[in-house]
Amino acid sequence: MPQKKQYLQESLDKAIGAVNSNKLSISKAATEYGVPRTTISDHVNGKYDNHLNGPSKMLTDEEETSLINYVKYMAERGFPLTRRMLKAFVISIIEKAGRTTLFNMDKGPSNKWVNKLLNRHPELSEKLPEQQDKARRRMSNVTVVDQYFKLLVDTVDTLGLTNKPNQIFNCDESGFSGKEKSKEKVLTLKGSHSYQQKVLVHGHITVHMCIAADGHVLPSFLIFDGCLPHRSFKDGVPDNWLYGSSESGYMDTELFENWFDKVFIPFCGTRRPVLLIFDNHDSHISIDLIEKAKANNIHIIGLPPHTTHLLQPLDVAIFGPLKEKVNQLSVTLGNLNKCATIGKAKFPALLSTAIDQTISLARVKESFRKSGMYPVDRSIIPNSQLAPADFNKSEKTNKETTDVDTTTITSNELQESTILCRCCGNIISYVKEIEINIPTENPLVTKNLIPRSLADVLLPPANPSLAKKKNF
Repeated sequence: MPQKKQYLQESLDKAIGAVNSNKLSISKAATEYGVPRTTISDHVNGKYDNHLNGPSKMLTDEEETSLINYVKYMAERGFPLTRRMLKAFVISIIEKAGRTTLFNMDKGPSNKWVNKLLNRHPELSEKLPEQQDKARRRMSNVTVVDQYFKLLVDTVDTLGLTNKPNQIFNCDESGFSGKEKSKEKVLTLKGSHSYQQKVLVHGHITVHMCIAADGHVLPSFLIFDGCLPHRSFKDGVPDNWLYGSSESGYMDTELFENWFDKVFIPFCGTRRPVLLIFDNHDSHISIDLIEKAKANNIHIIGLPPHTTHLLQPLDVAIFGPLKEKVNQLSVTLGNLNKCATIGKAKFPALLSTAIDQTISLARVKESFRKSGMYPVDRSIIPNSQLAPADFNKSEKTNKETTDVDTTTITSNELQESTILCRCCGNIISYVKEIEINIPTENPLVTKNLIPRSLADVLLPPANPSLAKKKNF
């Protein structure tokens, strides 16, 4: 069995440097740095120059750069590669080059090799992906966000609200069912299951909240499923809160209009104009509501569908901490009294306590800042969180200014529009028969992210809008 290496790579590098600079002989360098004389001699004499020595030499510099560019390209478009997929692409690159390698061609490079690759590119990191539905991914794109901020800037400037945060509001609702899971870790014995008792009863209660850019919070509106609690439920709760019920416990048009009349108009202040921004759910819009808003000099902007996780202050920084605090309080009550239960009648008091402990003036202001709503700031939403414009539709190739090969669509073929559905984010396609030239080149090649030799290995994600669906 060969003897295990007993020296550090750093020691070997120093020994080789000392010999190459004629500061030490090979023998003296071996003695001073604790590296075998034959090892230093082999490296100095170039024995390993043409040998596949270690993970970093398996790909050429061009191949590694292309692979990293591909990883970034796919991540930005919502198709991040797993470690397993990365290894598969490495094998495909080597097979394409047709050269020998120390890699196992069935399993791919080792995890050690991948770790070294990531260490050489610290801009990359491995993390658990957050789930995002297709509609949210489609609508959370650069074009949609740019259009929204243009509308917001124009509206704020026109209304003269640039320096009037107390006249800019955001409202939305969030539900509580008693099934929310705690994000707080607990101490328990190894190898055992850990259970935690909460005292919230199952059901559905919706809280509708409204906040202003200057940090103040309007009275809350609670919506119960079925009916209002039979017992007293207003104890320990601000007198100006509003209550309602629906069969499901969710907001509907009538309830929203009731909130608009009894909470927003009386509590949004006397200064006008006022700007109210909320999502475009059907329950929030009605002819009567629009007429009342006009009569009270209240202007309304609807957030783009499926973008509230980025653009709505309440979703960005308020509802998350509030739900966690409600959960913490319910757990604490469960630990203090195993017989305690918090039903419909007691939930308002619990929620009120959570709001007092969570929602501060500073937190509300920060929620508006983080969403770019006030001060209005498009740059606060990084493009890395958005889907870029589709290459095939946003960067049309001109035949006279590029040498990219094109394929002609005949007049018997169809072209789709790029209109997005305002509700689901799917592409609404009307089709027409035209003759047009479209690029068939891999966009990563035309963007100089990869060489043409890897164009059939490192492929961009498929464009879902070009995959026509048939209904039978």
